[in-house]
Amino acid sequence: MPFLLSHAFSVHRGIRRGASRLLGMAILVGALTSSQAVFATSFNVADGQRHQRWQSLTASLGGERHVRALENTSYSDTLLSINATAGHCATHWLELRSRLGERQSRSEVVNRVPVDILVDEQTAQTGTAVLSTQRGDDGLYVHVEDLDMPLLESRLSTGSTLHLRLRMTEKESDYWFLSFSLAGADEALSRLNRLCTQEAGDSSDSPSISP
Repeated sequence: MPFLLSHAFSVHRGIRRGASRLLGMAILVGALTSSQAVFATSFNVADGQRHQRWQSLTASLGGERHVRALENTSYSDTLLSINATAGHCATHWLELRSRLGERQSRSEVVNRVPVDILVDEQTAQTGTAVLSTQRGDDGLYVHVEDLDMPLLESRLSTGSTLHLRLRMTEKESDYWFLSFSLAGADEALSRLNRLCTQEAGDSSDSPSISP
């Protein structure tokens, strides 16, 4: 498994199994290809569309409405997503979800670590990754903060591969490294912006990338 979570937990003592309140990552991604529930907390998924290796969709639960552009084909247990909330379409965030193999008993942020995001051979962006889990959910969630999202998304739209490195400790050799295909990312991000504007019903909130 490329994303060896059990090893990362044992290496970094500060990590404990717990959870987060991250917005809306617990969606039925598998609903686009299967009727089997992938996540424990299921958002209602609609408007799903495939864009080569990426997908775009809407997700809602109660009063929460979000739109997603996501890639879940590079790894069988890990997905990458760009997300926006209806009514706040100019503010996007990047998140990862990876399966831990068992449902968690608590909701808790378990760690914050540096993360490097690199598209192809361009200059890397460095941000903060908030690692967390959710009660009743078998996923580890990695919410990335402090990124220049418009710059990153412009690179995603023209690049071929996104590389992500979580620096688990101060040691340069202690990190998780993942790579995601960007085939179809441009179409998925453009549709994310259109869907968010439609969901919000407010075209005055301009998206971070023009369709």
